[in-house]
Amino acid sequence: MKAIAVYPAKPHSTHLEDVPMPKVTDIPNGQDVLVKVLRVGVDGTDKEINAAEYGNAPEGEKFLITGHENFGQVMEVGPNVPDTITPGTYVVAMVRRPGHSIYDQIGLQDMTIDNVYYERGINLRHGYLTEYYVEDAAYMVTLPDTLCEVGVLLEPLTVAEKGLNQAHEIQRRLKVWQPRRQPPHGAGTIGLLATLGMRLRGVEVTCYSRRLPPYFNSDLITKLGAHYVSSQQGTLTEASKMHRPFDIIFEASGFSSLVFQAAAEASVPATRQVGPAWLPSCSSRPRAGGPLCVEHSPNDLREHADKVYEISMKC
Repeated sequence: MKAIAVYPAKPHSTHLEDVPMPKVTDIPNGQDVLVKVLRVGVDGTDKEINAAEYGNAPEGEKFLITGHENFGQVMEVGPNVPDTITPGTYVVAMVRRPGHSIYDQIGLQDMTIDNVYYERGINLRHGYLTEYYVEDAAYMVTLPDTLCEVGVLLEPLTVAEKGLNQAHEIQRRLKVWQPRRQPPHGAGTIGLLATLGMRLRGVEVTCYSRRLPPYFNSDLITKLGAHYVSSQQGTLTEASKMHRPFDIIFEASGFSSLVFQAAAEASVPATRQVGPAWLPSCSSRPRAGGPLCVEHSPNDLREHADKVYEISMKC
């Protein structure tokens, strides 16, 4: 069976690898699901792994099979797989696997506080850019046939949804907080899906991105009933004044100077208290790629967070 893999720590090492065909007996608990891969999304993470910026092979292996955005169809199941997963079912497999922190142990591995994490196709676990894979049924999400054309977008959608859910969960304690306006930053896949999620919640959305409209992504945003503002048309502060103050910031551009402007702009108009700023593009890991990178250590991030807090106290 063929798979696409890299040699970790070796830049531009993407290659075809011959690997054994997986079997439903590979997982001992009888919850094996054999899946035929139909689609795999390739994104910036895969580009950075190919550049050897991060990513490690599973223990005892010399290569890492890449691909984490996945969509496939079940071919065979083990004896203890729930009857909701049967041959022919369309599925998407989760990416992160539990580590050792308390969050990992209660099924919230996406919130892990471990320094070492386990993600299929990214770090220490083989990914889905192969012909078939076997996975534990506990990490499978079933999809109806009607979503077979867009199922591969489920994984990036979860990035946006996790941010929105956490923001609402945090602010729910205030009782009176009712978000009405949100600006996703960046009009890439994550920004588009965040816009969709916000509009489905009935929120007024202003997408702030670099490229001047009109083009395909800006047209998609306006068709969703959202506003689109290019950074070439005005600053984030000017966009906030144009479309009224924002209640939540969703930062998906990866542009360093914008990330912390975004955090400072998040506010509740009625009280001028700081609202949540979700920063999925912000990483403590140095990344190549010119201006579209965030190169801050954890200490730098804490210092910026302190500055944002000081700004909030003055509002």
